Amino acid sequence: MDFGYEECSSKSHRGGQLYQIRVADLHPTQSAVGLDEVYAKAEAMRKKSEDELTAYLITRPVPIVIGNDNKFCLTDHHHQARAVWEAAKKKNEAGIDQGNARVVVEVLYNWSVLKDYEFWKAMHGNGWVYLFNSQGGGPLQPASLPKHIKDLRNDPYRGLAWYVRSRFGYSKRPADFAEFQWAQYFRMRLILDNRLLRNEIEDVDILLSEMKEEDRNAIVEEAIALARSPEAAGLPGHSGFVTRG
Repeated sequence: MDFGYEECSSKSHRGGQLYQIRVADLHPTQSAVGLDEVYAKAEAMRKKSEDELTAYLITRPVPIVIGNDNKFCLTDHHHQARAVWEAAKKKNEAGIDQGNARVVVEVLYNWSVLKDYEFWKAMHGNGWVYLFNSQGGGPLQPASLPKHIKDLRNDPYRGLAWYVRSRFGYSKRPADFAEFQWAQYFRMRLILDNRLLRNEIEDVDILLSEMKEEDRNAIVEEAIALARSPEAAGLPGHSGFVTRG
């Protein structure tokens, strides 16, 4: 897949110019994604022609920061990048495979001169790294972050947050890792699959998209009610009615 842009390198710079990069060269700055969202995006991508997928990705550039040792660190759009990787796994109309799967990127900063501690300090200060695992535990060491987009684990509560947002339970806001804030809120209040309580399943294996429709809808409706409650008023994009005394 070739967008016709210059290939991103350690010498690429900030300034509004777009580059292209192999998905395999991206470095995650979070440990998890909601695979429900990823798989839905990937399925939609598989149905796009090469021209359609090219246009789709060009209009959705992935923001990155360049670190030392040729680290091209995502600051957002992990789900999109992982979806491209997943779409390339199977037959797709665009004819991409995991060797040539690329995305368009915008360089926010080239911090390749910064050593590890200074780099991660700057990343954390800008809200561009999420040092919590797929179960909400942390903070973690930056060294424990996945090295490849394919190694992001499933956080089913992040998937639930996507379902709730897609049904207008809350509004999308450009807040730091807003969906993960919602995921943590739901995690403290809901058990998504009772097999977990029977020690039969790990939460990373839970996919809402694989549940019976009525079971999934019941969970999402309960989560929407929680999202619109006064208790959630401090979360980004809260759209419920808060009664004030």
